Amino acid sequence: MGIIALDLSKRSTGWAVWMPEMSKPIYGTWTLGSEFTSDGRTYAKLLENLSDQRKLTRFEAAFYEQPLRAEVLQGFTNIDTLRILSGLAAVTEYFAYGVGLRCCQAVPLGSWRKHFIGKMPRGTKSKEWKDYAKERCAQYGWKVRTDDEADALGLLDYGCEVRGIIPPWRQDEVLRQPLGGAR
Repeated sequence: MGIIALDLSKRSTGWAVWMPEMSKPIYGTWTLGSEFTSDGRTYAKLLENLSDQRKLTRFEAAFYEQPLRAEVLQGFTNIDTLRILSGLAAVTEYFAYGVGLRCCQAVPLGSWRKHFIGKMPRGTKSKEWKDYAKERCAQYGWKVRTDDEADALGLLDYGCEVRGIIPPWRQDEVLRQPLGGAR
């Protein structure tokens, strides 16, 4: 069963797709808009990209990062960002329903990170988490260009686990190497 994973964002949505016949996933980023793009055009662009990707790979399951809750707003995340992220999540669900995907699941940030990166000390900064995701991708031989791609690949790996699939990059794995140097 093929899977698409999405790290939703207006400026840089990370995506990753893996199909059982693939030895490794394909991944990239989609720019859905800028500060000058209306919400509707942003949502339409996501729907267009999902439709185009589905024509190419015929994935049957989708996993996306659950939008943050309003009570955890910090940094550059504001209520407008949450509104856009919630809209992108709704479009993803709408798309999944419309094409009859077998599974469409919102994944809490902490769930996929703990699976993909491992347990980290309380207070680990966002930049560190993103660097660790990129480092884990490098360990699997994936040459990511952005942390959005790395996050999408982490979500994809989590999605495989949830679906009970052992993808090629996990088949020979005995122990995961520690991240961030020796600890």
